[in-house]
Amino acid sequence: MDSEDTVTVRCTGVAARAVEAEMPAEFWPTIEEQLAGFVAVGPPNSAENAWSVALSVKTDKTRPTGAHYGDYDDTLIWREIDGERRVVRLAADASSPYTSIHVVRNIRTLLRLDVAQYDASALFLHAGMFAWRGHGVAVVGNKRSGKTSTVLAAAAAGADFVSNDDLSLHRGPGGLVGQGWPRSVSVRLDTLDPLGLTLPADITHPANRHRTDARLLMPQEISRMTRCRIVPAAPLKAVLFPSFTGDEKCTLRRLDEEETAERLLANLLTPPVKDDDLSARFAPPPEEQLADRVRHLAALVPAFSLHQSLTALGLRAELAGALDRVVTAP
Repeated sequence: MDSEDTVTVRCTGVAARAVEAEMPAEFWPTIEEQLAGFVAVGPPNSAENAWSVALSVKTDKTRPTGAHYGDYDDTLIWREIDGERRVVRLAADASSPYTSIHVVRNIRTLLRLDVAQYDASALFLHAGMFAWRGHGVAVVGNKRSGKTSTVLAAAAAGADFVSNDDLSLHRGPGGLVGQGWPRSVSVRLDTLDPLGLTLPADITHPANRHRTDARLLMPQEISRMTRCRIVPAAPLKAVLFPSFTGDEKCTLRRLDEEETAERLLANLLTPPVKDDDLSARFAPPPEEQLADRVRHLAALVPAFSLHQSLTALGLRAELAGALDRVVTAP
């Protein structure tokens, strides 16, 4: 902490990659809560040549430098990237409800890009993950495949929540580990009743005012809704590729290595973030290296297609039985 009015911290992610962040002290408790568990926080290290995120809050009517940042007109945040000094400067209007969310978003973006460049084992997938009886299960798929519904249903059936939408995999002491990241989860409202779930009270993401068919929930809100624990990482035991079907059964099919690799390659996130301005300042690994990592994963971990309906996912006992078969597969 530099003064009573400013907080400066070092945010460390996977593979000891770090980003520094500086902000007015009033925003730190909310930002710390959103980072908690997924990103370690400690004192700054001025000797380390890390990227940093610097937040300032404007209280006058002058137009800040930088480009408008965020998906909506009411975001009231502007961003300027100084590549030479490795600083992302965010200027927020004092009335913006998005300030803490976008500080965390930029910290997460920089950490993911840095890890993608320097961790020789990293794979970033359009996937979620839950931990069933301590075993990490990656749920891989594009939009409308049933990925989020499967993660939520598993959490409601007794699994721990790790991640949704942007899972990364890394080499650990005992094999591959799935890593979650601090971000919101988009939950379609028409999935809640079939899954037997109800939105928690007082959901906080300000972008929900723009949404009619879905809501953005923070991980802590997912935990309240499904009564699950949040764990930031889990050892990878299996991969699921979900899809919806018209019948009311939950059907598992074991995939061979070739089909597994093909499906994984189709769901790689390259680059690992949707941020062209920052992605251009990092060097991603060559595609052939990523393909080698995918083939290694396909040979190492059992994979299944999971065909189900929303109603079938809502049957807790049946889903638990299917997940038991997944995590005990040789």
